[in-house]
Amino acid sequence: MSIKVGSILVWVVLAVLTVWNIRINIKLMKIRMSVAPRDPRNLSATEMKTVKALNHEKRKWAILSQVLFWTSLILVIAAQSMGILVYFLDLYTLTCIVSNKIDLQAAQVLTSKK
Repeated sequence: MSIKVGSILVWVVLAVLTVWNIRINIKLMKIRMSVAPRDPRNLSATEMKTVKALNHEKRKWAILSQVLFWTSLILVIAAQSMGILVYFLDLYTLTCIVSNKIDLQAAQVLTSKK
């Protein structure tokens, strides 16, 4: 039984991305719990514009992550291949990281004191 290097690499990448995603989630949770967000009426015009742009960008990444997740499930059922599943889960995890980074930026804008 030979294990392909590419297969091992995909699993390692998934593990690294998952740890990175968890660290970003913990950071985001700490920011949200430490300071209450400001009232949207107290945001400046540029801050409000930034938050709206971040929200729009997050929506696009969330849709992409859902497409990748469901694609991975459909492909694993159709192809019966764990390699394909892990590859698409890598992509899904990467889109979740980007989405969480956008959440982190929005939380920093909403919790900053100005």
